[in-house]
Amino acid sequence: MKDLILKMTASKWNYYLSLIADGMTGLVFLIFSFRTTDDIWASCALFIVGVASFTFVEYAAHAWLFHKNHFLKIFIEGHAHHHQNPFGYDAMPFFSSALIGFLLVGLLSYVMPQRDAFALIGGLAMGYFNYGLTHHLIHRREFKLPYYQYLQEFHFVHHKKPRKNHGMTADIFDRIFNTYYQWVEEDLEGLEKLKRIKKK
Repeated sequence: MKDLILKMTASKWNYYLSLIADGMTGLVFLIFSFRTTDDIWASCALFIVGVASFTFVEYAAHAWLFHKNHFLKIFIEGHAHHHQNPFGYDAMPFFSSALIGFLLVGLLSYVMPQRDAFALIGGLAMGYFNYGLTHHLIHRREFKLPYYQYLQEFHFVHHKKPRKNHGMTADIFDRIFNTYYQWVEEDLEGLEKLKRIKKK
């Protein structure tokens, strides 16, 4: 079973289907919230809170689930495959965000109105989509915008120093948890290999 899951999570079709499913989950959950609320602005605010909150989730999963030694080895092994092959198609199963999202909405519905739970979890799903898309582009594009150049270098350093720079869309939690590494020019040697571009 483990081998089957690892094979699926490394497949090209699952990789692209995951990106689509993650974004669709976020939008569909927001629509569910809109259809049952009297205050669309409150739903929008909760959605934005969810998107912003995912920056912590991405840090926590990357630092504590993928790079720490624990009994859930499948996460460590799956992520190690990405470090060995940065251009591979490693992704969680395409149905993960919808399945986990519905479970979380069900749990949160005990402590908040379901419409609010859909908005908040929809935002988390959209944050996950943003994370996945950013990671995809960081490995395959050359950016002119300074912020994305920064994220690209920040992530490249993580591939050289796996215990550092765990964030993908933001560096704030690396700074808070003291895993931020400020690189120097020599640390960026070989960056073009991680971006699939030709060196100038």
